[in-house]
Amino acid sequence: MNTKSAVVLTTPPTVAVLAEMGLMPKGILEMMAWVRDRRPECLPDDSGFEYMSLFPHDGFEARRLLTGNELLVELAGRKCYDSFGLKAGRKTNAEYIAHTQQGEIPHASIMYHAKMTFFIGGVSRRVSHELIRHYVGADRDEEGSPSQESTRYVEHAGRYIAHPAILNDAQELAHFSEAVEGNYQSYLNYIERRFAEHGGDPKGLERKRIYESASPYLAHSCETSFIWTTNPIAMAKLLRERVNEAADLEFARLARVWRDVCVERWPNLFCQPWMTNV
Repeated sequence: MNTKSAVVLTTPPTVAVLAEMGLMPKGILEMMAWVRDRRPECLPDDSGFEYMSLFPHDGFEARRLLTGNELLVELAGRKCYDSFGLKAGRKTNAEYIAHTQQGEIPHASIMYHAKMTFFIGGVSRRVSHELIRHYVGADRDEEGSPSQESTRYVEHAGRYIAHPAILNDAQELAHFSEAVEGNYQSYLNYIERRFAEHGGDPKGLERKRIYESASPYLAHSCETSFIWTTNPIAMAKLLRERVNEAADLEFARLARVWRDVCVERWPNLFCQPWMTNV
């Protein structure tokens, strides 16, 4: 007999940065040698073997170390025109990137080089389905590449997301808590029955078959988590659409948290007005 109970989550989701692009000094030095052979006048006179000489700044801005993503976008833009060092004119990474993204047709291609990977937890499978249904594909023109928590290989932990529309309604929240408790117990009871049919501790494919056939018992509000890799252009597009009063309230809550994480980590990559006017 199981003794587990459902837990209703009413707090904002978790969005954590897991990884980003990093510069490889050896490769940049090889690129510099190539440029020096073809257009030596495009390199700073004192570039030597110091790859940061390609930038007219020391890699620090606003008392913080610039990220690899920000430097990579600037490097990609400068390489398009072999415009390096002080000869390039613009002094900061933020100014350079903002300049490339201005106008009716911004220099968008350089932004796709930057990749960022997030852990996202504390969202419902309903919202994850909306996210994945609209945004799976080549991340050059879509929102990213997800790896979502499996309901086939792991037993669900019994967390359910209360929709923001009912958070201030104590009676409705109580009804929801009662409903998801029943839902979770139905899910666990099914697993318990099927485990008993297989001697109490099935292994391998038999175990997977039980979990996959149990997942339909779970309500759309059950919690999920995933790892998501994307790029600044796609991220800004998604957040423009979802930090919006017309968006689903739970999705909008996720989008606001996601936006704040992006702007804090890579402020120079998110110069769009809807990202900075917060």
